[in-house]
Amino acid sequence: MNVRLIAIPIFALMLSPFAHGQQAPPDADEVRGHARVEASSANAFKQALVRQVADQEQAVRKAEAAHATDVELVKRYSQLGVSYGNLAQWPRSEAAMEHAVMLARRFPDPSEELAETLVQLGSVHLSMGKLRECEKEELEGLKLREKIGDPLQIARTWNDLGELFLAQRKFQKARDVAQKAVAEVVSNKQADVFDRTVARSVLSMAICFLKDCPSTIPLLKDAIEEAKAKMRPDDFPIGLVDFLLGYAYWKSGNISEAGQHLQDGTSAMNRQLGWGHPAYLDALKQYEQFLRETRQVEAADVIRHRILQAEAVVDVHSIQTSQGMFAIDGLH
Repeated sequence: MNVRLIAIPIFALMLSPFAHGQQAPPDADEVRGHARVEASSANAFKQALVRQVADQEQAVRKAEAAHATDVELVKRYSQLGVSYGNLAQWPRSEAAMEHAVMLARRFPDPSEELAETLVQLGSVHLSMGKLRECEKEELEGLKLREKIGDPLQIARTWNDLGELFLAQRKFQKARDVAQKAVAEVVSNKQADVFDRTVARSVLSMAICFLKDCPSTIPLLKDAIEEAKAKMRPDDFPIGLVDFLLGYAYWKSGNISEAGQHLQDGTSAMNRQLGWGHPAYLDALKQYEQFLRETRQVEAADVIRHRILQAEAVVDVHSIQTSQGMFAIDGLH
């Protein structure tokens, strides 16, 4: 289970359609079949997350009772904060991460632990639509990491800032900082496939919002090929990048290529997040719009039914404001 799942606030982005077409590969029966297969997988993934949270809550209680060191408690609270975020329980995630930051500030010297908790809290605040708080935390984290001098950690913070700039509609700034992040994670031998996949995704979206979606297609194809070669089939970034590649094809006018990638991307996301996670719901709404624009009405109705089913079981406390991490529906 990817502990950095929360650090991908791609769906804060303003996915405003500007291309149309006349055909799409999937038909209604195919879409309906995928929905049946994926429902049980999504529920199983959510239950695994719930069990993980329960285990981590117990670990925090034991650490507190044993008067564990601040270093140990920072680790425990950070892990718990990330897991709450994976369940879209943002207020709980915020509280856990804020406590971790408070503990990390007790360390005598600038530390990677403090920098990490700050940027994680920034990701939570981005998820909650608290962009001002997010910017403050990410910049403080970047300053700390620049003092420490770890190029990879600096690049990861550049990537986080790129996501923030996208949410702020500062697309040129997002592109510039994402380009620096991609350059580092591609050349840095300590970077992993997750780093490269997410960095390329942020850069591609920045370029796409600058009205140059066709040039992002090779970047996203490289990302999806590497992710599929080096990650497990159901790892979250694979579905994300597949969806973004479909989106780039869509906005470039290549409808025949777009449809399959949008379907595959949302299907992969459904297997982990289809229980009602806002990221999945917003991706699904984009896919529905694609189907309606391409006159695949019956298939679009199937997707609409899936959206309504998922929304019906979402905990109302996990739904975010229109400025939150996954609020793309109000940005058309």
